[in-house]
Amino acid sequence: MSRENVELVRHCFEALASGDFDAAFGAFDADSEWSTAADEPDRRTYLGPSGLRRLVGDLAGPWIDRFDGVMEFEDFIDRGDWVIVPWSARVRGRGSGVPGDVGETWAVQVKDAKIVRVDEYRSTEQALAAVGDSGGQ
Repeated sequence: MSRENVELVRHCFEALASGDFDAAFGAFDADSEWSTAADEPDRRTYLGPSGLRRLVGDLAGPWIDRFDGVMEFEDFIDRGDWVIVPWSARVRGRGSGVPGDVGETWAVQVKDAKIVRVDEYRSTEQALAAVGDSGGQ
């Protein structure tokens, strides 16, 4: 099942990067959770698809004028029920126009062909350590 998990996550996040939020959020369970990184100044957990829409708004609102057309997924690492997704993007600050590079790693848990949890980490190593060996490759 882990290969299917990787493809589900890949399709979901490619849709997210392209701005197709309906397709992206359709991959999430109604009771899903997305927790931002522990070192974020306003760490939170977003619940369900409506929470995910708030997450996108929170990111876009004060911080990001636009993605410069590229959100690059570096890998989709199979760890059984978890898929580890390191990514990076070029952004431009709202108002200031100052460009910058952002990136982190998402640990994505899949159950019954739905994404049930996403945890954000600053590095791939942190994400891998957090999920441990979950039966993947």
